[in-house]
Amino acid sequence: MDTTWIVVASRDEVRIFERKGKKDLTLVTDIGNPEGKLHPRDLVSDKAGTSSDNRMRRRLAYSTEQSPKERSLINFYREIGDQIDLALNKQKFDRLILIAEPRLLGILRTVLPSSVHGVIIQEIHKDLAFATEEQIMERL
Repeated sequence: MDTTWIVVASRDEVRIFERKGKKDLTLVTDIGNPEGKLHPRDLVSDKAGTSSDNRMRRRLAYSTEQSPKERSLINFYREIGDQIDLALNKQKFDRLILIAEPRLLGILRTVLPSSVHGVIIQEIHKDLAFATEEQIMERL
């Protein structure tokens, strides 16, 4: 089949392109993340929970390991990963290239299903969220 999918990820959206052989890129899908533009306070319904410790007469605040913005991004990327996995199972592509800024690429890599890891042929640590198809082709 010789079809490669190129995933260009940012906080706000993920664009997936297809390249058959040496041809130009074709946009497969553009998936927006509306929560990517929200302020962290808009993603949280209230303050962290607290616990009272009567022996020490103090209140302990529970904290989360991830910020609400990061948790939202992880959930968004997990959904993208599931869609990519489904497309791989349907044999819509053979190889995968991931493009994102280094931190986002790390998050994307950790949430992708293990079946997808076997077809990743290249990772580009660059923010190309607003790049044109021609600019993306130059990076490949």
